[in-house]
Amino acid sequence: MKYLDYRNKIKSGDLLAWTHRGWGSWHDFKIQMVRVFTQSEFAHVGVAWEYGDRLFVIESVTPYIRIVPLSNLLPAYWVSVSAPWSVETERFALSLVGKAKYSQTEAVKAFLSDNNLENDAWQCAELVHALWLKDKVPLFPLKDTPSAVVAAAMDHSPLVLLEP
Repeated sequence: MKYLDYRNKIKSGDLLAWTHRGWGSWHDFKIQMVRVFTQSEFAHVGVAWEYGDRLFVIESVTPYIRIVPLSNLLPAYWVSVSAPWSVETERFALSLVGKAKYSQTEAVKAFLSDNNLENDAWQCAELVHALWLKDKVPLFPLKDTPSAVVAAAMDHSPLVLLEP
């Protein structure tokens, strides 16, 4: 589906996800290893954030949590989760931007153990889960892996591929 056809339906707190198939660089290799270790179809997830008339992604990537225009990261998958996106949730999310560090180790550990949202290192699925908890969104992934987060969201709403 064309991104422009869905742009006005995407709300703060909604899930955004990406797959990754490349093997051409060291970065591609690291992403594929995280996918292998987490047994995840999806390589990455983030949360939509509306600000003014713009739509952004809040995501945990190397080296820190950041904000990027969604239009710069297409194609992407979208799942509406009907998050209330409270002022408290937004403050929490923005407090992490540029400060909270990304951890590939946390990404691999997410598959091996239960959810661990009480540390100083973040990976993408942990961030999404933490924001849902702040917003009291009733979605509880079994593990903080991209595919588990997508599966939990898809219990609420279908997955839509957004293309440029």
